Amino acid sequence: MHLPCIATVQLCSKMLRVLVLLLLAIGVQDCRGDCNICSASSNAACVSETQFMFCEDNLPIQPINSCPSGSYCTAQEAICQTDSTMRSCNSCFTCNEDMTHACLGVRTFALCLGTFTPSSITGSCAPNYVCNLENPNICGSASSGSQATCPLVDDEMSTTLSPGSILDPTTYCRYIQKAGRFPYGNTLETTCKEYIYCYLSASSWYGALYYCPGSTYFQPTSQMCNTSIPITCTSGVRNLQLRNLRLS
Repeated sequence: MHLPCIATVQLCSKMLRVLVLLLLAIGVQDCRGDCNICSASSNAACVSETQFMFCEDNLPIQPINSCPSGSYCTAQEAICQTDSTMRSCNSCFTCNEDMTHACLGVRTFALCLGTFTPSSITGSCAPNYVCNLENPNICGSASSGSQATCPLVDDEMSTTLSPGSILDPTTYCRYIQKAGRFPYGNTLETTCKEYIYCYLSASSWYGALYYCPGSTYFQPTSQMCNTSIPITCTSGVRNLQLRNLRLS
């Protein structure tokens, strides 16, 4: 066999392996499903990695059912499977593709600030709103059909978080020890126009509060001021905080 023929066979073999892996990845993704989303195959929605609810009119309804021990809830026709790679409800604590936020619970979230790692800045949705990973406004109205990305059950962070004390800029910067600009609050008329600038000087962290000019607002992802309303300042977001310390 000539060398060009061998190279062609090797290339075809590599392409075939890539295609098989891609098809397997797509298949696994289809089997997993998202939390609280009704599957067309089973007419059920996983509400945790091991629990599910049957659907009516494409909405999960009580009661909550549990998979047998050692199995996981999936989007397949046979709802419970022993293969852990197929389990649903594993999107919590993961930043979305736009790197804006990650859902931590049914009503709680963390800002991602343009990275794929959730930051220490967390927040909670307003009453009757839930965190959705694909929602550009973070929180959506549950009564209008918005589905929570994180499990509806066993959600320890869905309760109201204590506001704690309001942080001054320097205390905030010494807490996070990271240079840059960060959102300060979520009130459209006032704190949405403000941001904290953190910097290191003589081995100590300092912070200063700045204001966006005119009719502009601070954007957490780009760390710039522009005329768009930030996702943290929509009606569905109730507050922002650094752990349990409120940021306005």
